[in-house]
Order: sequence, then C-alpha cells, then structure tokens
Amino acid sequence: MKKSVLTLTLALLCSQNVFAQDQPTLDPGKSTYTSVRCWYRSGATHDEASTEWKWAKNSDGSYYTVPGYWYSSVSPVNMFFTDVGQETIKQQCKQTLGIDHNAADITYFASDMRYSFNHSFWTNDKSNQTGKINKIVSFGDSISDTGNIFNAFQWRFPNPNSWFLGHFSNGFVWTEYLAQEKHLPLYTWAVGGAAGETEYGFLSGIHDQVNSYLQYMTMAKNYNPQNTLFTIEFGLNDFINYNRTVAEVSKDFTTALTTLFKNGAENIVVLTLPDASIAPQFKYSTPEHAQEVSAKIKQFNQYVTTEAMRFRMEGHNVALFDSMALFNDMTTTPAKYGFHNIKDACLNINRSSSKDYLMSHALTNDCASYGSDSYMFWGVTHPTTHTHHILAEEVAKKVSSQFNF
Repeated sequence: MKKSVLTLTLALLCSQNVFAQDQPTLDPGKSTYTSVRCWYRSGATHDEASTEWKWAKNSDGSYYTVPGYWYSSVSPVNMFFTDVGQETIKQQCKQTLGIDHNAADITYFASDMRYSFNHSFWTNDKSNQTGKINKIVSFGDSISDTGNIFNAFQWRFPNPNSWFLGHFSNGFVWTEYLAQEKHLPLYTWAVGGAAGETEYGFLSGIHDQVNSYLQYMTMAKNYNPQNTLFTIEFGLNDFINYNRTVAEVSKDFTTALTTLFKNGAENIVVLTLPDASIAPQFKYSTPEHAQEVSAKIKQFNQYVTTEAMRFRMEGHNVALFDSMALFNDMTTTPAKYGFHNIKDACLNINRSSSKDYLMSHALTNDCASYGSDSYMFWGVTHPTTHTHHILAEEVAKKVSSQFNF
C-alpha cells in the first residue's frame, strides 16, 4: 500500500467531516447512565463478516442501562466508566440477542443514541484488589485494533460488509482471543494504520497511544497498573507504508515501554514482527521492496529482543513472543494449523490499495469452497480470525506461567 494512496484515501474521508456527529453534550465525570449497543455477526460462519446490532434490553422489554460517567465531552474520543462488570454487560447482550452459534462474536459498546459512536466500557476496580492481573490493555496497529479507526471514520473504514466491525479481519483479533482465554476484560488503544509516531495528525502512534491511556486512567477509580497485562506490537506500517528507518522505530519502542514502566506498569507482552513479505500484498510490489521490508523487520526484531532482555534485567516482567517464528511455521507446515491456503487473500482482491478498505468484496471461489478458516489471510495484508486465534493460543501458552493470573 503506497503512502500517497493511503494519504488520498484518508484525505477523502476527512473531507467528509470524519469527526462530525450530532450528539448531545456529555459532561465528563458527572454521574449519569448510558445504553448498551450489542453487536453480533448475522451469519453463522466467519465467511460472512457483516454485523448487526440491537439495544440491550431487560427481561421485561425495557431498555437496559448502565450507570457511570463519561471521560470526555468530545464524542469521537471517549469512554464510559462504570462499576458494572464486563461479564454482566455481555450477558445482558447475550440474553437480548438470543444467539447461540459460535461465530456470533458478540461484542458491546456504550452509546447514548442511535447515531452515536461505539464507546468502550471501562469497569472500575474495587478498592481491595488481589494483586493478580485483572485486565488487558493493548497498544499497536491494525493487528490489534478492535474498532478505533472504524469509529473515527463513521463506520465506513474498513467497509463493514467485508471486515468485521472495524477489525481488519473477518472476526476477533488476537488480543480478544487472549482476553477470552484468560477471562479478562480487554481495553484497546491500538489504531489501524498506526506507526511508532503519529501519522497524518490523527493516526495515533505508539507513544501517543500510551499517553492517551495515561490520560484516561486519571478518571479510573482504584486503578493499579501493576495488575494490568499490557500488549504491544507495531512496526509493520512504519516499514511498509511510511519508509521509516529501523533506528527511528526502535527509539519509539524504547520510549513507549520506558513511559509505561515509569507510570507503574510491570507486566508487558511484546510481539516481534512476522515477516510481512509473505503477505499476498507483496505479489503487487517489487522484489526490492519486499527484501527491504523483510530486512528492516529482522533488524527491528533483533533490537526488540535485546531491549526486552534489558528491561527484564532491570526487574520488569516482559514476555517476548516470537511472532516471526510462528508465522514461518504456519507457512512451512500449514496443515498443522488447518490451513488450505497460505498465499492468497480470502477476499477477491487483486491489488494492494487502501481504497479497497472502502469497498465490499466477495470471497474468491476457492475460499468460498474451503471456508475462510482454512485461509491464513483475509485480505491481501491482514490475517483471518483463524490465524489470530492461533496466535492468541500460542501467546497464551507463553504468558500463562510468567504472569500472575
């Protein structure tokens, strides 16, 4: 995906008042309540990415509401803080929807009105905490984004008919599966298209994501960062789309982790980068570009490995997961992971262009025949939800013994 094309696409979206919404003024910190928007996959398999939603309701048919307070009076960047548990809200959605198939992928958001954004619920911690990890906070790019860029672009990017509810995949991403595995709530600061530094003035880079998290936490009751498991992965956009140097991205990595540790973080999972040159998008690139990207990724991974070791020696609990090794194993032994196809996109896309995220795409005949869960890649760049699930399972194995769950 060329930067000039990406710039044009984002400029077109911004020209249409990306952040303009007719919503009531919200009073930050003031006790109030909000409704719950319950999203679900309408199809019965991961082959159908489109979703629908309903308002959560009580058993008597009245609208279910959650008490709490808003972080901000600005709608596009907001969060609803509450003492109500995440599982309680989720169960209310399950009861409302009455859907039981495994691919429903039910998720939920705070929302005051029909045309408002999807906002995350943050469940405040109790004053008497056990010292165990009680939540996951993720930073990164489209591999971890669960709807932030989708919100910013008024639910049009990526196209909700072909990408699952703001995910750059056909279902949940790895952090969501990891949270499910550990029975923990997930809070996402990752943004699709993000790099180490902020791009275009609004695609928050890693350091700005960390600073945003710190700002939000000033409103969270009883929050203790030592009980949070942080996940961080980024760098692919830097090397593929923004032509940044390894030294620049390495500095961003160290700055982000140092900031987290200075502000009380102790438990972090760091992912090395997979060799992105195996993705279908590089069919439409030059061999020289693929080689350059691959070389930068390897150099950056070496730096990340060294830094993770340094932080551990300083007493921080940092788990390094080798994504490159896992993805290499997927491509060399695909049958081991249930893959029929590791080279092509499941969606019928035959180029590498950010414009395609605005469009709806059918499946290729082969993917429609074998099913998306047999494909490694959903589009030309991003993995299927099946691939994400595998990644999460392997990460869970890595972190289970290293962190206090």
